[in-house]
Amino acid sequence: MKEKILKLNDIKNTNLQTVLKILLETDGLSRIELAHKMGCDNTTVSRAVRELIERGIVVPGDKNELEHGRPRIRLKLNPEGPALVGISLEAERINGVVTDLRGGVLEREQVIFCGIPDRKQFLDAFFQVIRSMKDKTRERFAGMGVTAFGSYRGPEFELENAAALPALNGFELRPFLNQAAECEVTICDHLVAKMAFLTRMFPEFNSGSVMLISSGSGIGSLIAEQGRLQYVKNNHSGEFGHTICVPDGILCGCGRRGCLETVASIRTLVHSCREKLGKTELSFEEVCRLFQGGDPAVAEEVGSVANYLGLAISNQLNCYPMDRLIITGRMLELGPEFQSMLEEKIRTIVFSSIRAGLSIHFIRLDYDNALARGAAIFAERTSGILST
Repeated sequence: MKEKILKLNDIKNTNLQTVLKILLETDGLSRIELAHKMGCDNTTVSRAVRELIERGIVVPGDKNELEHGRPRIRLKLNPEGPALVGISLEAERINGVVTDLRGGVLEREQVIFCGIPDRKQFLDAFFQVIRSMKDKTRERFAGMGVTAFGSYRGPEFELENAAALPALNGFELRPFLNQAAECEVTICDHLVAKMAFLTRMFPEFNSGSVMLISSGSGIGSLIAEQGRLQYVKNNHSGEFGHTICVPDGILCGCGRRGCLETVASIRTLVHSCREKLGKTELSFEEVCRLFQGGDPAVAEEVGSVANYLGLAISNQLNCYPMDRLIITGRMLELGPEFQSMLEEKIRTIVFSSIRAGLSIHFIRLDYDNALARGAAIFAERTSGILST
C-alpha cells in the first residue's frame, strides 16, 4: 500500500482547525494557554492565530495582567466575523437562521404552511428563504447547511420516504440548492443537525460515546464517539424508526409493516387516543394535557409507546454500549412522568454491565431554531471554512 505523504498545507489547516475548535469551546484564551491545550510550541500557535486574525475570524481581546512576566492577550472569536446560514425543512414549516461560528442566532426567518403544501408551494418558499438568509449575511457569508426530513440517496440527494410530505419524493435536493444558493451547500438529516447542535451547546457530549435518540413524528438514532459521528452515510443517520418491531403489524408510510414508528411515534399515539376517546380532532397538545391530567385511557396508550420505544432503545444499547444516552424530540412534551416510564423500561432491559456506566439525559430543544442552528454548525464543521 502506498504511504500517504503529509503535506505542509494539511498540517497548517489542521492547526487552524484545532485553534478554532478550542476557541469555540473556550473563548478568551491566550496563545500560551492554546499551546498548552494543543501540546505544541508557541511558534506554531502564533502562526495559526496570526492567520485567523488576518482572515477576520479571531480578534485580540483584553490583556490579562499577571503578577510576573508579560501580560497575556486574550483571544476571542470576532463578533463581526464569518456568518453561516442554516435551514431546516419540515412538512409544516421552513426555518432559516443566520448564525455566528458558535451557532448564536443573528437573524431568523420562518415560513409556516396552512395545511399540507404541494411541491411547488414548498419549493417556492424554500427558494425565497435561501435567498433571504444569504442576502442577510452580505460579505460575511461563509457557508450554508440544510437539514431535511425523510431519506435521500445518491450524489444528487434524491429524497425518498418523505412520509410527512410525499410530494417531495423523488426530488433532487443538490441541484436545486446549488442553483438557489449559488454555492455548494452541506446537506444532512435532522439527527445529524441535532447532534451538531447538542455537541456545540454541551461540550461534555464531545467526550466518550454518545447515543442520540429523537422521538417525534419520526424516530431516529445516531451515535458519536469523541464528538465524531459513527455509522453515518451521506450525512444520513439511518432508519431506526423503520426497524421492524411487530412482524406483519400495522402498515407504515414507508410501505412496510410493523415499523417502530407504527407503535411509538406521535402520529401513532394521537391516532390511538382518537380512536379510544372517540375524538377525531384530538391534537398531540391535547393528548399531553390529558395524560398530565391523569386520563386513564390516554395513560394506557402512552404506556404502550414507552414500552415499545424503551425496548427498541435498550436493544440498541445492548448492541452498542454507550457512556451517555441523550433522548430528545417532541414526545418529551408528555412531561416528566413519560420520561420516568421510558427510563425505567430502558434500565430494566439494558444488560447490567452496560447500565452501570450509562447516564441518561432528557433534553427538550427549541425546535423553531435548534434544527436550523444545527445545520449551520454542521456546515461550519464540514464545509472547509478554513481550507486554503
